[in-house]
This record gives sequence, C-alpha cells and structure tokens, in this order.
Amino acid sequence: MLRFTKWFIVVALLSISVPFTFAQDDAVDAAPACVAEYEATTEYFADQAEFTFAEGVTVTYYNNYKVVEVLNAYFDAPIFTYVLVQCGTPAPQADDFPDDTWFIEVPVQNIVTLSTTQLPHLVDLDVLDSLVAVDSGFYIYNETIQALIADGVVGEVGGGDFTIDLEAVIDIDPDLVFATGSSPETDAHPVLMDAGVFTALNGEHREATPLGRAEWLKFTALFFNKEAEANALFDTIANEYAELVELASTIPDEDRITVLLNAFSGWTDAWSIPGSETYAGVFLVDANAITILHEETEGGTDSVLFDFETIYDAGLDADVWLTNAYGVNTLDDLLAQDERYADFAAFQNGTVYNNIGRVNANGGSDYYEGAVTAPQVVLADLVAILYPDLLPEHELVYWIPLD
Repeated sequence: MLRFTKWFIVVALLSISVPFTFAQDDAVDAAPACVAEYEATTEYFADQAEFTFAEGVTVTYYNNYKVVEVLNAYFDAPIFTYVLVQCGTPAPQADDFPDDTWFIEVPVQNIVTLSTTQLPHLVDLDVLDSLVAVDSGFYIYNETIQALIADGVVGEVGGGDFTIDLEAVIDIDPDLVFATGSSPETDAHPVLMDAGVFTALNGEHREATPLGRAEWLKFTALFFNKEAEANALFDTIANEYAELVELASTIPDEDRITVLLNAFSGWTDAWSIPGSETYAGVFLVDANAITILHEETEGGTDSVLFDFETIYDAGLDADVWLTNAYGVNTLDDLLAQDERYADFAAFQNGTVYNNIGRVNANGGSDYYEGAVTAPQVVLADLVAILYPDLLPEHELVYWIPLD
C-alpha cells in the first residue's frame, strides 16, 4: 500500500475538494479496500461518522477523501490534520492544506498502537488482525492480544521511559502508528514523525466526559473505513448510558448517596478530588452521587488538592468510598498506607471499592483499556453500588468491593 505525507508526495494529483452532499445514486455501498477504476463523480464514503460528544476531533468528507483534525491532542497542542484518501483514487492537491498535513491511503492494513485504550477499538471494529506491534504488552489486559504478543505475531516497540524503538518501528514498516500526546519533549510521536512514519495522535484522554472518550472509537474507524460499524457500536453505548443516567435520576435528593473518591497520595502529598466537569466527576454526577466537598469542586474542570485533615473531616461519614488506588487489593492494603483509614465509616461498613475488577498479573487494569470504550458498564457499576435496588441483577465488572 502506498503511504505518503505532504513532505514525501511524489505526484500531487487533482481531485474534487468540495464537501459533498450525499446522493445514493452516485455513491458506492461501502468503500472497497482499493478502487480498481476511479470515477471522479463517485462518492466513495457512503457511511460517514459524526462526532457528537467528542470535542477534540472533527471529520469532513469529500468524494474520495476525508479530512480529519485533532484539535486538542495535549495541552497547548497544535491542530493535527490528516487527509485520508481512498485507496486507488488520487490525492487532493497538497498545497490546499497546511504545510504540516499528513496524507495516508485508507483502509490501512498494518498498524502499531502506543496506548492500551486504542486496543478495544480494534477488537470492537473486528480489525485486530491489522495490529502488528504495541508499545509494551506488560499492562495489556486483553488475553487475545497477550497471546498474540507471546506467540510473536504482535511485536513490542517501546523503548522504556516513554521512548520508542524507532529502528523496530521502521523495520516493521506499519501503515500507521496510533499515538497519544502529553509533552512533545518526551512523547514518541515527534520522533516517529521526524522519521516520516505516519503517526495519528489520539486525543481521547483530553475529553472531559465518558461518552466523549468512548466516541473516539469513530476516530480509529475512519482509518479502516469502518464508520458504519463504529456508528452502530457507539449508538448502543450512548443509548445504554443515557438510560442509566435517567434511571439514577429517579433517586430523590434526600436518598442520594455520599461518595468519597480517591486516596491520599504520597507523591503529591495531597488528596485529589475531581471537579464535577472532569471525566471522573461526570461519572459521579451521572450516577446521581453527592461527592464530598462538592461545594469546592462544583463546575471544576480539573481536580482540587486537599490535605488529609480536610478530607478526614469531610469524608469521615461518607456512605461509599471509591479508592481508585493502584496496588490496593484489600482493606489491609489501605491500612498499610495509613492507619487512619480505619476511622472512615465506609471502611467500617465494608463499602470501600476499587476499580480492580479486571486486572492482569502485572497490575494492568482493564479500567484503563476496555472500560474507556464501555462507559455504560462503568456507570452501571456505580449505580449498582450506590443504589442497588435500581440494578438488582447487575454483576460488578470494574468497581468491586475490597475485603
């Protein structure tokens, strides 16, 4: 498959560069793997994606290519523009796009992923056979992918300490690398891009809502021409999530459960409580919980740091404690961190939970893998924990009680 970027285009061919209005008579039922005979008037993407909840990505469709923009890949990031050209059709004029635009033929065949959150997309879209390498298999939960790594079918290209083994990537020669960004000084994507490797930045971790993050499933689908599948999958996710929000909202104000979230961190010497408009905060709002110190975090788009004594006073009588603590599998693990935890009502009542329901032997949690594309399951866990009468048949998946 031909892969090309703006800097490496050999020939820039003319193509229609106006967004089209879909007309069934002139469109193909589904974009083929590669067009045998190009027709300029044919609209090659009968199935189109639209982002409703995700705010960091857009897509615009043209007759034989799509323009994808990632708007918020990391803090203060530039806009990343990708032009996805249907295989077997000509690329649009490179001069019509910003200088740092990257071009690629779709559907892609071989890819590398550098984040565990991108892996469920491949499974759900039935394109896992395109995966040729990951950053590292150490924290991957999916057993099928673990087996592919163990059998040598899928390689590992992480260099450790957030670096990339560039030679390994070049040797594999993938069509595409899916990466995430946090800082250009330490991220892998600048190294890959400087070497001419097509690298698509996934910005789902910058989304403030569970459905916003889950909708990045459609971003992955764009590179495989799998929009129809992604739309159907996400519609189910969003509908089930909305039904749970509606169910939780039936709890009267006087019966709402008070929740203590997280635990004291020795790294920051503080206890972090997420704002109500953060990813974690939205889950609790949608579950109709009352977060302790909510007066301090209401409307917040970031977490607020408190000292232990403030949390102790405010959260001592909280009904439920969601610890979100790495390496904590039992109540004794909590006490080993701080004996004062035994004073909390939730500890004494056995209503302490951690998101360790699906963890591999190395501590890799599916909460940071499959759960990102299954927010309705996470929300069902929370509703069942807080208001068990609403979901009496639900079996906890991610959030489970500590013994």
